[in-house]
Amino acid sequence: MRGAGSGGQRVLVFEEKIGWEKPCGGGLSHKALRRYPFLASAAEGASLLHDAEFLAPSGKAMRFHLRAPLAIYSRATLNHLLLRRAEDAGAEVVADRIVRLRRRDSGWEIDGRGKTYRADFIVLAAGARTRLRQTLTEDFLPRDFMLTFGYYLPVKCEMLRVQFYEKFEGYAWAFPRPDHVSVGICGKAGEEPMASLRDRLSVFMRNSGYIPDPRRIFSHLLPALSVEGWGSLRLAGRGWALVGDAAGLVDPITGEGIYYALRSGDLLAGALLEGFPEVYPERVRNEFGRALAMGARLARMFYYGEFLGGGVTTRMIEFGARSRGLFEVMQDLLEGSQSYPGLIARLYAGMARALLEMGVKHLRWRPPWTLGKREGVQLTLDQ
Repeated sequence: MRGAGSGGQRVLVFEEKIGWEKPCGGGLSHKALRRYPFLASAAEGASLLHDAEFLAPSGKAMRFHLRAPLAIYSRATLNHLLLRRAEDAGAEVVADRIVRLRRRDSGWEIDGRGKTYRADFIVLAAGARTRLRQTLTEDFLPRDFMLTFGYYLPVKCEMLRVQFYEKFEGYAWAFPRPDHVSVGICGKAGEEPMASLRDRLSVFMRNSGYIPDPRRIFSHLLPALSVEGWGSLRLAGRGWALVGDAAGLVDPITGEGIYYALRSGDLLAGALLEGFPEVYPERVRNEFGRALAMGARLARMFYYGEFLGGGVTTRMIEFGARSRGLFEVMQDLLEGSQSYPGLIARLYAGMARALLEMGVKHLRWRPPWTLGKREGVQLTLDQ
């Protein structure tokens, strides 16, 4: 924006609802906490989780201790934190809803609810469904989304839970936050109706001991770009750039988006401060864009692939309890340290090694978890 400020520029941040509770799991991987230590230092606003449970389509459940904790934020808390940091850095936070963008000479006119602003450069970070996106570039197609549905429940919990399904691109989750739990499900848009998602989530909640609360329901579309979507993606143009969900920068397999929103904004800020915003798309591609595009190619294999007559996610959980190598892959996925180049190879190699290890009567490594039927007594594996 024009005017005085940091680096000679005036920066306005438009936020219609200051720090509202956005429909989002709120998970931040160890990768995000390591890159942005201020998120870990503000831990009083988040739940730091040290234990997780993966539930297989077969009914097997694998509980384990995380090498590094995950932070689960309420989005209201996280958004307040980020807005305060923006203000501390010299930005002006404006509580206004932007309804229209228009080209004017070499810059832009930005229409709010009752006021028009002028800008030299626009950064769109308004989510994947914003109508403002079509002013800058092509809209996403329906195949480029995941549909999410869930509840915020005022109960206490200290364990992250993820439920996988057979032949279903998505998962159900329970993410504990300081004063409530976000319980939801996501599935590829167009492949399963909302009623089916509700049914799946209802069973997951019943098995986990949660009671739905229709007063605290949420639903939204999450970017999950197809292979074609990544191929045609435009991140920037003359006088504008997209970051975060508005840019489609979300992990196609895990649904992680907060880290990529932070990181894309960071990369764009660096390019703008250097005076070369045109290098921003290349920096995104080089750092994580190509890996996320590969994730789109691997998503179907991850959710629909088979190993020895069972789904990949089922075998991953069943065999992960018997293979240190496979267990490490799962930890790397949760931490965000496993890039998609090599992921499927590591999964299949780990499951193959697990078969060999399962044939050995006594193993020197004792796994730090329990494994059993979710609905029954869990068995400690003393190998």
